[in-house]
Formats: sequence, C-alpha cells, structure tokens
Amino acid sequence: MVLCISCSKKNKIQSIFIGDKDAYWVHHDYCYNTGGNCFRFNENKSYDRFLRSNVDFRISNNEGDLMRDPGTWSIKNDSTFVWDEGIFKIEKLSKKEILLSYYRNDLKGIKCFVRLSKWVQTQRGPKPVDSLDNVR
Repeated sequence: MVLCISCSKKNKIQSIFIGDKDAYWVHHDYCYNTGGNCFRFNENKSYDRFLRSNVDFRISNNEGDLMRDPGTWSIKNDSTFVWDEGIFKIEKLSKKEILLSYYRNDLKGIKCFVRLSKWVQTQRGPKPVDSLDNVR
C-alpha cells in the first residue's frame, strides 16, 4: 500500500485553480502594471483566455494576429505554478485569490507579483467573488 500525502495536497491546490464552470481568474501583474486578462484553468492542464465585458466572458484564445495552441499549466512540488514557460512561486492560495511571485532577470532579479482574483458569471454580468460576499 502506497500513501501519497503530497499527491492529495497537489490535488487540493489544482482544484482551487480549476474552479467551477462559471468561474474565471482575472490576472494582474504588478511589475508590468498589466491586467484584465481572464483565464480558466482546465482539468486536462490546458487553460483558456477570456475577454470580460459588462455582460459576460467571451473566449478569446485565438483573437487578433496571434494564433496559438492552448496553453498549459501544472503544479510542481506543492508550491510552484508552471504556466506555459513561466515559473511562479505560490505565495497565497484561497478560493477567492491566488498570489504568485516570479523574478525578472532583466531587472536584476527583482521579485514580482501576479494576483489572480476569482470572478463569476452572474445574472447581472461578471462580478468579483469578493463583491458577492456582501450581498445577502
């Protein structure tokens, strides 16, 4: 009999990234001061990119001039998020927010942060999960 405690932790971490069908992660990179892209991480270790409007989320994997294969993601060593070629340390992980860090080599190893905030599709359009907690 093999007991794999690390596997169960990895599965728990993966389940937070995957989330529900109507849930999306809104991306903000603090070093580049960029954000607004929305992502959904799939069980098969691919992810989809979405555009957010006032009404809904619309898939946008191949919009514009860039046509590419679906991106990939994985969890490594229970504390590392591998997103395409990017390697991020998981700093904070909850069902509402994920905080990742990485080092920018072009800025002499400066530590940068990426925040993924969970949003959901509601009858009134996309809303951050945090805003729904106050609604009773």
